[in-house]
Amino acid sequence: MATLPKQLRNLLKQIDLFSIPVPVLTDDATSKYSSPSSGIISILASVLSLAYFAYVLSEWASGNILPTITSNQSAQAYSEQELEDNFIQFKLADPANSDPFQRNNNIITPLLFVVDNYEIASPPLPLFSDDENPFTVGLNKGTLIVNNLNQNIDEQSFKPQRNYLLVFIQCLDQYLEENSNCASQEVIDQYMKEYHGFLSIIMKLEQYNYREDQIEYITKQAYQALSPTYIQYTQIAIQQKAINLDNGLLFQNQVTFKLINDFYLINQSIDNQYLQNIVSTFSNQNIKLNAIMAYQIRIDNLQISDRIIMPKLSAVLAYIGSIVQVIFMLKYLAVFINNHNLKVEMQTQILQIYYPNLKNIIIKRNYFGKIIPINDNNQQEIYTETFVKQYEEHLDIAFKKLRLINIIYELSRIELLLEKHFGLENVSECNQMGSTFQFNSNDKKNESARVSMLSTGNSGPQPTDDIFKLFNKS
Repeated sequence: MATLPKQLRNLLKQIDLFSIPVPVLTDDATSKYSSPSSGIISILASVLSLAYFAYVLSEWASGNILPTITSNQSAQAYSEQELEDNFIQFKLADPANSDPFQRNNNIITPLLFVVDNYEIASPPLPLFSDDENPFTVGLNKGTLIVNNLNQNIDEQSFKPQRNYLLVFIQCLDQYLEENSNCASQEVIDQYMKEYHGFLSIIMKLEQYNYREDQIEYITKQAYQALSPTYIQYTQIAIQQKAINLDNGLLFQNQVTFKLINDFYLINQSIDNQYLQNIVSTFSNQNIKLNAIMAYQIRIDNLQISDRIIMPKLSAVLAYIGSIVQVIFMLKYLAVFINNHNLKVEMQTQILQIYYPNLKNIIIKRNYFGKIIPINDNNQQEIYTETFVKQYEEHLDIAFKKLRLINIIYELSRIELLLEKHFGLENVSECNQMGSTFQFNSNDKKNESARVSMLSTGNSGPQPTDDIFKLFNKS
């Protein structure tokens, strides 16, 4: 650091954040000791801290700091779920490339029954594909309700349990709308004998993106074989997820979302008569259906609940503070350097006070503190083993003189020496020695109240130039 310009060294000392208090009186006017090395460490620590602070705030603003998420599963006695148009779709992958769900010349008609507490209260709704989505049928808007309460409920507060029964049947004119018609029976029979691939069940699921703070939609598919020979009854159980979000910046701010998280299938093989009996029982009518497959769409009463607490400002600042503390481990290095440099400077100055000729000797040390010789021939002659040993010993003695008890001891020796040579009375009168302060240049210089020590014969003329000369030397 000695090779740095003096102005730069002074600037680094001013920047030093890790100055140490000076425990002894020195010729320096400051109460703290700073060094250029510690100033560089202070700059490094400050830059790293500010850079990391900006980085964490950027990550927080981008939502990349993970929130606290607690998840559990619970059984719901009552729950409602609103469905959007085409929330669930059934799409046929048919190698024959013949759309059985079309409105005209229909072959297979999906019938949607709304079941409230095991009762069909309204006529079935036929579903058809269109030109934009061939081979595909979808459910319209609706509401699914799960109600497992074992007590009398107020119908205005709690709606009856509701699910949907979707039955795929061979086309019958009695279930069609006015602008639709069935294909001929020969076409229908021929279609039932052929292979027609898989029926895809496509459902739109929801998830909460905490980074973007929005609900996102994803799709999930399941596949089933379309085989008129074996009739399948399938339960489509929709699983809900409740999101309890706390997105407050400083204080708690609760927001609740109810999402459709997943679905699963429960399959069972049945015969055609069983399905007809089920529909007849629910509707109290004798219904004839030549069914191919049936789906019961319901809400699962097991619900997943997520508690999401977004990172708050206090948590982010605490996180930053913990890392900054690690960065400020450099502080201990800076303090160590300052303590070491202060000790070396004080030892050297004290030693030069006792031995002024040492001011002309250049002392250099390596990184381990060991004295190294100088290339100058005049200096090399001094760097003998005996000199180095004595110099190190005298440095230890000089450091001991910095102790307060040693300073008091030295002052007491001086006081006893003055008392011995000048007498106790003359030494006591020194407390009143001083000069009168001159308020302007025209004032007559007053005689000082100094006591002449006649016993020594050392009294002399008083200085006439600057009465603060001696004071300024301290």
